[in-house]
Amino acid sequence: MKKLLLQASVFALMMCAAGKAEAQKDQEFRHVVVTMKSGEKVEGYLKREWHADKSLFKKSNFSFKMTPTPEDKDAVKYTAEEVKCIEYTEKTENAPDGICWESRQLATPSFKSRYHTIPRLVCINRVGEHATAYWWKDWVVETNAKGQRRYLQTFYGIRFHEEGEEGEIVYTYQLVNSVLLKDKKPGLKEFCKKWFKGPEGKERKRQAKEDATWILDMYEAYLKTQKQS
Repeated sequence: MKKLLLQASVFALMMCAAGKAEAQKDQEFRHVVVTMKSGEKVEGYLKREWHADKSLFKKSNFSFKMTPTPEDKDAVKYTAEEVKCIEYTEKTENAPDGICWESRQLATPSFKSRYHTIPRLVCINRVGEHATAYWWKDWVVETNAKGQRRYLQTFYGIRFHEEGEEGEIVYTYQLVNSVLLKDKKPGLKEFCKKWFKGPEGKERKRQAKEDATWILDMYEAYLKTQKQS
């Protein structure tokens, strides 16, 4: 009898351990390694509600909370001002290299300063030779005759590697088409507008709908014209 009770206890413990292991495995999509601005690395599990769609009452893409293990309740808060990047450990078919969010300065021109920036976390879409493309989501407020409505929108941006110390800045695609980069990137605004015109314009528009990182190819073509001039 005692032997049967012992076996039952051992079996129950094994099942409990297996259950915990399976539960932790199911949470691997939250498993990350965070690199701090100091260079220190912190490993843990992100709390689910850190993305913009859960950020109705706080800054989007600015802060997140993390626990050492999936079961821990006490979470530590981090901000874009403290961290360098968030790297997900899980690799998937859609993200074979893993997902990485970087802390960058997001260009947000204002009436006071056209060069105003804010620290935000943005996700790497593709790394090019001379620039990196990003994406992120944020809330947009639209005002019309019926009042205001708020909706979630996906934004795309680019960071130019050769900007040196200013290389942290990420510009939305709309800003590349503005006068903001007139002095830094002479002619880029006009080149960008012409990218979708002419004999190849139609095909480029089609490709842009399928691949949001089209701006990297456009920028490489722009750089070639700069070298030739």
